[in-house]
Amino acid sequence: MAVAALTGHGDADILRLLPATVPPERVALVGLHEWTEDDFPHVAAWGITAFSPDDLRESTRPLLAWLAATGCSRVAIHFDVDTVDSNEIVLGLGALPDGLSSAQVRRIIADVAAGTDVVGLTIAEFFPRQVMHLQQILQGFPLISTPPSAP
Repeated sequence: MAVAALTGHGDADILRLLPATVPPERVALVGLHEWTEDDFPHVAAWGITAFSPDDLRESTRPLLAWLAATGCSRVAIHFDVDTVDSNEIVLGLGALPDGLSSAQVRRIIADVAAGTDVVGLTIAEFFPRQVMHLQQILQGFPLISTPPSAP
């Protein structure tokens, strides 16, 4: 997980390449709803705070209270699209049901941006599954595909 390296944990060769790390107590995982077995002990041991989708469905207050308690005024947001409920739309590689709705994600981001200075935003895990399927279907269509070269 990239957050391991971000918080100074993980492969020493990779950590040497980083210009800095972030103290784990200043990192929050928001909306993560599919965990692997080794995530739980690491998140707890490192002191990373996690908010499940259920923690923030109705209100962003728990996250905003945590932010205020950290004293953070500048925030970098990493938006992993598979936090969005796959029952609404599948944006990532896997279909992960029971995530946040796209409206809840927009509210959370807007609320965080209203109370802090957002200094970074990344978007990850987007995988245009439909585009890949369409490319496979269109393979060999005239005027779209490159014809095989003549011998």
